[in-house]
Amino acid sequence: MMKDAWWLARKEFRFYKISIGFSVVVTILLAALISFSLEQSDSNVFHPEGSKDKFIFMDIIFVLVTPSLSAIFMSGPYLSLKAVKEDPFSKRMAYLRSLPIPVNVLSLSRTIMMLMTFTLLSLVFYATFTFVLYDQIFEHLTVAEYFTFLVIWLGYAAAMGGFNPFIEYGTNGKVLHTVPYLLMILLAFVIFVFYQLAGNGIVESTISLSTTIGWPIALLFLFVGAAGCVGWNKLLTVRLARRDYV
Repeated sequence: MMKDAWWLARKEFRFYKISIGFSVVVTILLAALISFSLEQSDSNVFHPEGSKDKFIFMDIIFVLVTPSLSAIFMSGPYLSLKAVKEDPFSKRMAYLRSLPIPVNVLSLSRTIMMLMTFTLLSLVFYATFTFVLYDQIFEHLTVAEYFTFLVIWLGYAAAMGGFNPFIEYGTNGKVLHTVPYLLMILLAFVIFVFYQLAGNGIVESTISLSTTIGWPIALLFLFVGAAGCVGWNKLLTVRLARRDYV
């Protein structure tokens, strides 16, 4: 099953190579944009008497945007409202379901493709701002602490990003273009509530966790990310088996 799913995922990944290329470029620009916010947040953690700005923009980027690194967001279905009516992902899955391919192979191939996209775009995203802010970051953090910080956010984004294959292939065009906005509103509310209760930012708090707890918190978030991917894959398998594509 794994071999077949891997083959199918690689084949479709190549099919989207142009859209993936554009997604990489946009990801680099986003990473460069948030670099200065990350620098200021790092200073806040270690110098609380300094700037009292909340840097909500940075939390929005990490909490709302990093899960999108699991999707080829510069592809047609995400850029055009025609996808609401044309529902290209469902049409693609209808074709795949007509072939003699087991449902669990199809769902696993969607998850593998998501992980391939997530790995590539996350590598580009984090490598960019690490390169830009190398001196500032490691003035306050050790390599191990910074790596722990990255793993925390990778785990979070993987758990949230596992939702993408389910939305793309388990629902329809309307849901594809509606749910992300609802999710953004919900996460924005979470950010607001966190600020009110904790008095600082979520990203700032994860930096603090990286320096005080270290690897145990990183392993926890890795488990959360893996569990999220497995859970969403199982839900997608059930959905594909029950959905009528005729």
